[in-house]
Amino acid sequence: MRPHGVGHVLAALPGETMNHEAWKTLLAAESLPCAIVDLDAVDHNLALLRAARAREDVTLRVATKSVRVPAVLRHLREHGGSALRGWMPWSAGETRALFEQGFDDFLMGYPVARPQEADTLAALAADGAQVIACVDDAHHVAVLAEAARAHGTEVPVCIDVDLSLRPAAGVHLGVRRSPHRDAVSVVALARRIAEAEGVRLAAVLAYEAQVAGLADRAPGTALKRPVLRWLKARSVALARERRSAVLEALEREGHAIAVVNGGGTGSLRTTSAEAAVTEVTVGSGFLCPHLFDHYDGLPLRPAAFFALPICRRSDPDHVTCLTGGFIASGAPGPDRLPQVHSPPGLTPVALEGWGEVQTPFRCGRDAPQLRLGDPVIARHAKAGELFEHFREVLLVRGGAVVDRVPTLRGTGWGYGG
Repeated sequence: MRPHGVGHVLAALPGETMNHEAWKTLLAAESLPCAIVDLDAVDHNLALLRAARAREDVTLRVATKSVRVPAVLRHLREHGGSALRGWMPWSAGETRALFEQGFDDFLMGYPVARPQEADTLAALAADGAQVIACVDDAHHVAVLAEAARAHGTEVPVCIDVDLSLRPAAGVHLGVRRSPHRDAVSVVALARRIAEAEGVRLAAVLAYEAQVAGLADRAPGTALKRPVLRWLKARSVALARERRSAVLEALEREGHAIAVVNGGGTGSLRTTSAEAAVTEVTVGSGFLCPHLFDHYDGLPLRPAAFFALPICRRSDPDHVTCLTGGFIASGAPGPDRLPQVHSPPGLTPVALEGWGEVQTPFRCGRDAPQLRLGDPVIARHAKAGELFEHFREVLLVRGGAVVDRVPTLRGTGWGYGG
C-alpha cells in the first residue's frame, strides 16, 4: 500500500484527446489516486505563452508555487529558451528549497517579516544565490538589512506597488497586497532602503490581479461581462499609469531599476505591452487548471489532472471514489471545486461533495458502464496546489515512463515549512 501523500504524475499521449478507455489503459498498472501531467500540453502552453508576449524582449518569470515539481520546472527551463528568466517563489523556505535543487535567479513575490526568514534569504545571498527580496514596509527593510549585515552580504530588494482598483470610497477591486499606491509613497520607502546598510533597491513588482486572475468567459457570468470588461480596461490603464509614474519618480531619485515585474497568465498580453515592464510572471498557464479555461485569445490545454479509484457502489446509479477532496484556496464557492474530466456523466453528490476519504458521484445517462477499480479523472481549480497531496512524480511522455521524481513536498519541503 502506498503511504499517504504519495502519488504518480503521468502524461497523456501527444495531442490526443483521451477517451475513458484510453485513460483506463494508461492507468491500469498504476496505484490510485495519482496525479497526471500531460507534458505535451505543457509544451503547447509554453509555446502559446511565449508567443502571447506583446514584446519579445519581455521575459517570463515562473511562479513556482503554481508548479511545485522540480522536474517540471527543469523541463520549462530547458524548453523555454531565452523567453524564460528566473523564478518567483513565495517564501524564504521555498526559495532555499529550490536553490538546493539547483535553481537560481529568484524574485520573491511576497515579503518576509520575521528575522528567521530574513536570515534564510541573507544566508542564501552570502552563498552566492541571486535573490531579490520583496518589501512594502520599513519593517521588511529593517529585518533584511540586519540579517544581511550579520552575514556580511547585501540583499537586493524590490518594492511591491499596489495595482488594485478603488473606483469609489470603500470599494476595493483586486487583491490586498501593498499599501503603496502612488509614487510619493514608493519614493519614501526607497529612501528608507537607501539609508539602510545591507540592502539596495533593485526591482519593482506590481501585480494587476483583477486582470490576470479573472477569466473573460467564466460560466454563469454572461450578465456580468460588460462590467468585467470595464474593470479590466480600467485596471490595465491604472497599471500602466502607476508603473510609469513610480519608475519616473525613482529615476529622479537616482535609482536604476533593472527589473520591472508585473502581471500574470491572464494579463500577459497587456502587461508585456507596457514599455516599462521587463518581465511578466506566469505560473498557472503552464498547467491550465480549470479556472484558466475561459480567457479570450488564450487557448491553453489542460495539463494537470488527478485520478481517483472507484472503490464502492452504494446504488446502481452511483459510484464512490477513494479521496478526492482537493479543494482550491480562495473565497469559497463552486469554482473552487475540482471538475470531472473523464468519464462523462458523473456529478458529485451535493450533500457530500469532494470528500476527505471518499467522493460519491451520480451516474447520468451518458456515463459509461463503470466497474470497481476504474479511474475517474478530474481537474483541480488551481495548478500547483494539487501537487501538495503527492510526494512522488512519475513523468511520462508519449505513453512511456521517462522518470520517477519527487514533488517539492517529496524533497522534504512542504508549504507548512
